[in-house]
Formats: sequence, C-alpha cells, structure tokens
Amino acid sequence: MPYFTHGETKYKLILLYIAERAGTLVTREQLYRTAILNSEMEYFAFEEALGELLEDGLLTEVPKAYGSCLGATDLGREALSMFEKSVPADERKKLDAYLDAHRNDFTRETQISSRIEKNASGVTLHLLLTEADRVILSVSLAAANEEQAMALRSRWEANSEPIYNYIWDVLSKDETH
Repeated sequence: MPYFTHGETKYKLILLYIAERAGTLVTREQLYRTAILNSEMEYFAFEEALGELLEDGLLTEVPKAYGSCLGATDLGREALSMFEKSVPADERKKLDAYLDAHRNDFTRETQISSRIEKNASGVTLHLLLTEADRVILSVSLAAANEEQAMALRSRWEANSEPIYNYIWDVLSKDETH
C-alpha cells in the first residue's frame, strides 16, 4: 500500500502531475484552474507550491508570444515518476479525466490571446493569434475605454478564426482575374 502525501508535498506532486499529463505546456491560469477544480488545493497553497517547484527547477517557465507557459523539467519528470503513486489514485483519475476533457481548450487558449493596455492616449487592445509558436496575426486597436476593450476582447476570443479567415481571403484575393 503506497504512502499518500499530504499538504505541501502533495500539492507539489499534483502540480507536477498536471504539468506532465497535460500533453502541452500550460499557462499559469490553466495550471491553477486544473488544480483548484480537481483537488483540495487553495490559492495560497498553489502559489507556494508553484514558486518552490520553479525555484527548485522541477518546473520551468517557457516564454511565448502571448506570455509564458509552464512545463515539467527532466528533474521534475524524474521526481514525479518516483513519487506519482503518492497521490491517491482517485485524485489522479479525476485529474486525468479533466485534462482529457480540456486538452483542446488548453491548446486553443494559448493560440488565441489578448492584452489590454492603458496608456496616456487611452486604452489599446492587442489581439494575437499564434500557431506552432509563430504569430500568424497581430492586431492592435484603440478602444474608447476599458469596458469597450473588454467587449472587443470577448468577441475576439469567440470569433478569431473567422476574423483571421476573412482577413486572409480579402488580402489574398487576386483581382486581376
């Protein structure tokens, strides 16, 4: 019968488990959401465990066009392989089911991103579409206020693919024929 970990050690193993089993690099928000929804971890425990995993070199931050993502290092994978069974099987099963159900969402969330920037001239909304770590569309829009920028951001997240396709079709149309 395996020894089940508790507290901080368990939280670290859960975060390593998620980072490794996600099948892709994950954002801090994706890691947080998965941990909070599928374990008994609370925000401060998450922050402490994540900080220590990064500091100890078990997780690493990878810069991306939209920010950064997290992934397990070789050292993290080795630690997980040694102690994975210390996380109860029912908890691992719950995490696996969640990751399987949300894997495509994780990928999509890292391909479609946006950032709202307040500056001296007002509010600017930066929209970004990436594919295979390459920016394929970048648009910056001036918004009247933060509320409008939030509304535009929401529409971007829901409609980025048809917007990209429309721009591509219009710009690549050969009008000489």
